[in-house]
Amino acid sequence: MRSQRLQQPHQRRRALAALALAGALAAALPGCGAPRTGGRVDRCAAVTCGAHAACVDDGGSGSCTCDPGYQGPATACVASAGPALGGCRIFPADHLFNTSIATLPPHPDSAAFMATLGDHPLRLDLGQVTDPASASYYGIPYNLVRGDLLGWSPVQYGSGGSPDESDCATAGATDAVVSPCLTTSPVLPVPVPALVEGGTGGQPGDHHLLLLDTKACRLWELYHATPGPSGSWTVLSSATWNLDSNGLRTAGWTSADAAGLPILPLLLKQAEAASGAIHHALRVTVPTNLIRTSYTWPARHRTTNGTASTALPEMGQLFRLKATFAIPAGATTQARAILQALKDYGMYLADGGSTWFVQGEPSAGWDDAILATGLGVRTADLEAVDLSSLRARLGWSKDSAQVPPP
Repeated sequence: MRSQRLQQPHQRRRALAALALAGALAAALPGCGAPRTGGRVDRCAAVTCGAHAACVDDGGSGSCTCDPGYQGPATACVASAGPALGGCRIFPADHLFNTSIATLPPHPDSAAFMATLGDHPLRLDLGQVTDPASASYYGIPYNLVRGDLLGWSPVQYGSGGSPDESDCATAGATDAVVSPCLTTSPVLPVPVPALVEGGTGGQPGDHHLLLLDTKACRLWELYHATPGPSGSWTVLSSATWNLDSNGLRTAGWTSADAAGLPILPLLLKQAEAASGAIHHALRVTVPTNLIRTSYTWPARHRTTNGTASTALPEMGQLFRLKATFAIPAGATTQARAILQALKDYGMYLADGGSTWFVQGEPSAGWDDAILATGLGVRTADLEAVDLSSLRARLGWSKDSAQVPPP
């Protein structure tokens, strides 16, 4: 079960089987770090896209997709009112992740949580290196794919995996989700080559593999993905979300994250930060032994490494930057956008790891300043948020991330 994996601290988990996995990735994904003009076919060479769209090598062909922040078919991309990627909106506007929580009260146990977690800086877990073969490839990348044009890859669940809490599709019927994934022929839409957390350069980590099917607007996320022979993959868990739905995973189920939450919607993306405004919540980690052995909405899964003490935050606990925190006048556009998002939308405790690590994608466009000096935020600048007033609204459901109107 996934909860057993969380018995180990993040630092040791990140080192688990790193060298063996790096070798497997390097063998299965040759030329992954090579320029498109050498050693790899440039599938976008002859593709011309319209306004607010760009060609994406989706592993099956080169196709146009809307720029981040725009949605719709690539022939008519329009600005999205909320988060959008690959032409798909990232959950409805009334999804909890896309809802401002700036005016909600602090959690009654906020001070106890902060005392438990201790004084630490908030850190950005991302980097500027985009070559997956580099040992400095930091962050969680994502893949835009076209499920209707892609040859879906066979998968198997490794020792200690959780197919009984996973989603997949069946060979020959890739438009149908199988949940739980107890089929004898599971497949997932993994492109060739695929961008995986940790890359091929020996980086340790959870080796998340994030896949956004831009045709179906469906998100697939894999945990501890390892390439095998003939295009196959071994994973420990896999999960999917319909991005047009507010539905949560089955209660008690894990995902690629221990909390049963999706990763991509909560991931820091460079294009959003560079635009000056991030309109969604973020994800954060703290040590597993400091997480309560229960979960709270919108999480669906718990860890078992902590205790039941109410001085420990639960999986799914929301934190935010205090309104009294003054965003520095000299902050860069990206830093200002991230800090404001932490005030307006906050960050959800999604997995065990280092204290106050906020995950983002690898991108050459990240500011030098935020990587060199951080955001200047420490534990004292943060507080836990009380969501009980949202849960008390008429129409609220524990099985949905929808925030009913007041």
